[in-house]
Amino acid sequence: MAGGPLWVVLPGMTMPTEDFAALAAALPGETLVLDAYDAAVTAPAPVVRGWFRERAAWSKVRLVGHSAGGAAALEWLAAYPAEVECVVLLEPVDIDEKPSRLRADSPAHRAVSAALVAAGSWPWLARRIGRAGRRAFWRLFTKAPDHLSRADVDRIWGNRAALVAVWRQVFERFDQERRVRDWLADRERSRPAGRGPADPVDPGDDAQAFPPILLVVGDDLEPYLPELADRLGAELIRTKGDHLFPTRRPHATAALIATWHANTVCERRGAA
Repeated sequence: MAGGPLWVVLPGMTMPTEDFAALAAALPGETLVLDAYDAAVTAPAPVVRGWFRERAAWSKVRLVGHSAGGAAALEWLAAYPAEVECVVLLEPVDIDEKPSRLRADSPAHRAVSAALVAAGSWPWLARRIGRAGRRAFWRLFTKAPDHLSRADVDRIWGNRAALVAVWRQVFERFDQERRVRDWLADRERSRPAGRGPADPVDPGDDAQAFPPILLVVGDDLEPYLPELADRLGAELIRTKGDHLFPTRRPHATAALIATWHANTVCERRGAA
């Protein structure tokens, strides 16, 4: 039996559940955060959705995706539009990003994967690599101290499975971005002239219309973000903070989402 609406939180690539626990707890209603080390956020939509289906039931989903999780949210919308009540994109990745030359099937990629598997055989080495990787990731986007303890970092990243999962997701994201890019381009090519980006492709078929979409960006407004908002017919809202603002300012981010949901989604539902 289906439950009520569910906030589905899709973290950025390689980011664990703990990074989004505060944001999820501050959202109004039932929430569930993807464990990116149990089901990669860069995996195809049926895999990601299947992980949630094993743990929850819902009447509608409210998708919240950060970074690569934003691409996952759009892929979910593409595959299962009827069950999506709204979509919140928190500084999503650039779906038009140029793919890496180091392909997942290349000898160099396989060599690094094998090296990480070997390194994971020594727990002390896996912990050191995990700490270094998390530190490099955190400092790439912010100068603030990591909110996770060393024990948490060791538990999440300091093992063979996590090291391989991180490396795999780094390159799976290019396939994910391509899938979303192709879906959106196909939709745009099929849309009759004069219809808006959120309108159904076939006039009168409301099931094809986009649900309300919010795109939230931090201090650095990359050019692709307003362009993506226009292509989706999304509302663009600026907030304070670097790329990790959903983790560093979870309560303010949740309040922004809740206010938008009440003023946009609930009002649309009431008008209907």
